[in-house]
Amino acid sequence: MNLKLPTIKIGKVILREISEADYIDYYIIGSDAETTKYLNWGPFVNPQEALWVIREIFLKRPLDNLPIGYAITYNDEMIGIIDFHTYFPKENTCEIGYILNRRFWNKGIMSKCLRKITEVGFNYLNYDKLLVGHTIDNEASKHVILNSGYHYEYERLVNIKNQDKIALYYAQYRYEFLGGV
Repeated sequence: MNLKLPTIKIGKVILREISEADYIDYYIIGSDAETTKYLNWGPFVNPQEALWVIREIFLKRPLDNLPIGYAITYNDEMIGIIDFHTYFPKENTCEIGYILNRRFWNKGIMSKCLRKITEVGFNYLNYDKLLVGHTIDNEASKHVILNSGYHYEYERLVNIKNQDKIALYYAQYRYEFLGGV
């Protein structure tokens, strides 16, 4: 499978593969406690943490049969990340995650990015099913997910910063994406 992600233009937003050069922008995004409050990591304390995550997590993903992930950019600034972070080979299913700089919330950017990465997942990477989840109290993420054509699939307990939370997971199947029943 070709894991090199195509660059995608969505108006003024560009999705391109994450690189080490993004670490300062990633640090800015990931050091905001409000932005990372629903994630199982963060906030970053220093820029070296962001660089380490890019080097040791994102850039090594192809070793686990996953693409590196997309930097969401606007005017050459990385404003977020959207990526395929967990692959389930028996089901040919992949889970998507995302984060966006708070300055860009509520502008429809993440919904557009999720729709585009969904296209990439089915048309380019040939997954049969895509998953995306959010903790039960993250209404903004729920809105993004539902606006992008996903439907409720299941829930489970997840540990977020040493607290058990209910996470809701949504799916989209290849046949649904292609217009089947």
